[in-house]
Amino acid sequence: MADDLIHALDEEPEAYPRPPRAGSTIDAAQDQFILEWGRMSSSWGINRTMAQIHALLFVTGQPLEVNEIMDRLQISRGNASMNLRELMDWGVVRRFRQPGDRKDTYITEIDPYQMFIRIVKERKRREIDPTAEAIGEVIAKLPEHDKSEEVQSLRNRLIALLEIFELVDAVYKEIFKHEVSLDELKSLVHRTKVNPAP
Repeated sequence: MADDLIHALDEEPEAYPRPPRAGSTIDAAQDQFILEWGRMSSSWGINRTMAQIHALLFVTGQPLEVNEIMDRLQISRGNASMNLRELMDWGVVRRFRQPGDRKDTYITEIDPYQMFIRIVKERKRREIDPTAEAIGEVIAKLPEHDKSEEVQSLRNRLIALLEIFELVDAVYKEIFKHEVSLDELKSLVHRTKVNPAP
């Protein structure tokens, strides 16, 4: 029992939306979306609180102050501030002040297509690019003059893996060589549905 309590205190605090107000179907729908977005976050490698703050801003479509975020998700100020900073680093949340107001408010992109593009770009920058660079560094450490089967086999496996990363990079650059509009993305999705790959 004591061990369970200590373990629970060591875990990262998670955001849980408050129960909806009686009779508020909008709040109930929003809370369900926030919980699901947070649950899905572990598959993306981000923490639940960060995902739920993003979900709250997205699903309400309104600028919110830190206190409003804290109240709705029942999280501490420190937890809210830390995760808002991370979301701003990702480029999916902006901080601004209304004219004449002294409090910061936060808003996110509410166009799902633009939000998706920003997340893809940031994930590539944070994950794919450094991994490809690291693989290249490992290959460079293998001695060129060593023609042993073991070294050649490792080199070939790593080069093949790096080629996959380079392919992903080439596809990414082709898709995002210019800012893709919402209409272009929808057209691409529609063409894929009409003419599915064999």
